[in-house]
Amino acid sequence: MAGEDFAFYQQKIPGYYLGIGIRNEQVGSVHSPYFFLDENVPPIGSAVFAALAEMYIQDHQNQTKSGQ
Repeated sequence: MAGEDFAFYQQKIPGYYLGIGIRNEQVGSVHSPYFFLDENVPPIGSAVFAALAEMYIQDHQNQTKSGQ
């Protein structure tokens, strides 16, 4: 898993590690050989990652404009 080494990357550069859970027993998306992806989850996770990227870009632009 990428998460096990991610702390080493963050010693060099700041970053995020975020896991999106998809367990939904009603549609059968539990950890098993019969795994079924709950199709409602990826758009939510994508929106979270996009929002984090947008916040980073806005903060970075503000720092650049102020000379920091």
